[in-house]
This record gives sequence, C-alpha cells and structure tokens, in this order.
Amino acid sequence: MPAMAHIGVGLAAKRVAPEINVGWLILAAEFIEVIFMILWALGVETIPTDDIGSYSPYSHSLVMGVFWSVLAGFFVLWISKSQRTALIMGSLVFSHTLLDIIASPKTAFYAADTGMPLFFDNSQTIGLGLWRYETVAYICEYGIVLVGLLIYLNERRRLRQAAPVL
Repeated sequence: MPAMAHIGVGLAAKRVAPEINVGWLILAAEFIEVIFMILWALGVETIPTDDIGSYSPYSHSLVMGVFWSVLAGFFVLWISKSQRTALIMGSLVFSHTLLDIIASPKTAFYAADTGMPLFFDNSQTIGLGLWRYETVAYICEYGIVLVGLLIYLNERRRLRQAAPVL
C-alpha cells in the first residue's frame, strides 16, 4: 500500500514530459521499489513487519536515493542523448525518496518502522511521519494517485486536441 503515491507522481509527470511514454515515467517514480524488490529477492534487504522494521538501506536510504537518481539520469542521458529527458527521469527517481521522507516512519502500516536511514547500517533515520496516521496515509496515497491520474488524462486530452487531423 505505501508505494501507490509514486504511481500518481509518474502519471502527473506526463504534464511536464508529454514526449515520454507514461510507462517509463511510472517506472522511474517506482524505480527504487524495483531495486528494493531485487535486493529483497537476493536476501539483502527485508520487508517490514509489525515486529521488525524494514532493512533497506541500499534502496531506500537518503544517500542511495541520490545515487539511484544520478545513476538513472546518466543512464537515460546515455540512451536518449537528451539532457531534458535525463533530468526528468532522474528527478522522478528522486521524487520517490522525497515522498518516502514525508511518509516515514510508516507506523500506520508497519508498527516497528523507524524511518528512512540517512546512510547505511544503523545510521540515523529521518522522516516527517505523515504515514503514522492510517486515515491520513490512505487519503494521501489515493489522493496523489487520483490527482496524478486526472493530470495524466487531462494531458492526454490536450495532446489529442493539439494533434493535426489527417
């Protein structure tokens, strides 16, 4: 549940990046979750439970959020040769980290969550704790997805109206 808002951000990004496929925009906003799932499958990171907070410093720490964002930006620049596209995609990857800082610790869903680590093992954690409150978390998660979807649909309509009729 606490990863849905990132989809809304990816959808909303269509407004500033109409030339980029929305699937790529969503993937960029969720990229850190993809890294987490790979590291979880390899046994490096753990999923949070009510008893144990997550262990995800290589995907979800602040310093690694910056690292993954820069890496994604350079990769996209290498592939697309477009600085604008690289900046947008790198920014979307970093938006994941920013949203997680706002949300963490996510004790409404994971009672033992302590927040987002700054660095790696046993480092200080940060977070504004908006997801401490279940009602607020649900309103924000679904609200961001809904707003993102509305922005995306409006942008699609605008692009269709601007397209030349053949």
